[in-house]
Amino acid sequence: MGVKLRPMSDVGGAEVFGVDVKTPMSASELATVERAFVDHRVLVFREQPMSAPELVVFARQFGELQPHVQRAYQHPEAPEVVNMTNRKPDGSFDEAGARRGAIENLRDGWHSDLSYDPEPAKATLLHALDVTSSGGNTCFANVAMAFQALPENLKQRVVGRRVAFPYGGHARNQSAAKAASRLDSNAKELASATHPAVNVHPETREPAIYANPLLASRILDVSDEESEELLEALFDFINREEFRWEHEWGVGDTLMWDNRGGVMHCGRLDYPRHEARRFIRTTVRGGPTEAYVFGG
Repeated sequence: MGVKLRPMSDVGGAEVFGVDVKTPMSASELATVERAFVDHRVLVFREQPMSAPELVVFARQFGELQPHVQRAYQHPEAPEVVNMTNRKPDGSFDEAGARRGAIENLRDGWHSDLSYDPEPAKATLLHALDVTSSGGNTCFANVAMAFQALPENLKQRVVGRRVAFPYGGHARNQSAAKAASRLDSNAKELASATHPAVNVHPETREPAIYANPLLASRILDVSDEESEELLEALFDFINREEFRWEHEWGVGDTLMWDNRGGVMHCGRLDYPRHEARRFIRTTVRGGPTEAYVFGG
């Protein structure tokens, strides 16, 4: 029947039909999916369970994969894959594991993956192995639309600015700060970067807010007070409901989202804690960010 798409919302996302994630795509199918990825920013492939090695094979069709800087997170069957679960080996609740990419207050959790890397990921693929009976949705924000909605004076103040992105992120991100403290010295050097506050997508050329509340620590070359003022103003716009949509997970679902500008994501930490959640994730290697320039 060929590849078909169904939009998830008016602000982004599309469900993909006609793709078997365990069968290599033809050149025309891959081209259609890659075009949809650029156009819709987030793609959903529903109810097709995969193992970690199978996720690697599927994801490699979109580019070279990038192992996580934290070796402890890497899957034993595939180092390019990250284990994500809310359970410790003894089956008890793992608070730190539950908070990886998820938070009670969405406003403080929006981010794009690997923004602490000098060359952030092109794409993330997240696959559900076990889900809870309710809650735990992954939410998305269209930050290209959020940028367009900024007051002109705020645009003038943030365009051209650069932002620090250490792996530990902002002080509000306590779980990432704890994880950063466990990195070895070589990993710490790799897990820190500066990026534009507003970038342009390498394919669409759309400008978008790139500074994110989970991992951006400060705007460079301004006072601490001005940095916090500007970041808080940007984060308010990222969090506006009119730019948001979310995915309710089912076992075997795979989400693929763009990290190059235009969309941010965050998981809801609102599910029953006595129930297990288990996901596997991989990221497709990207390239350097590019600053937006007025009239550029």
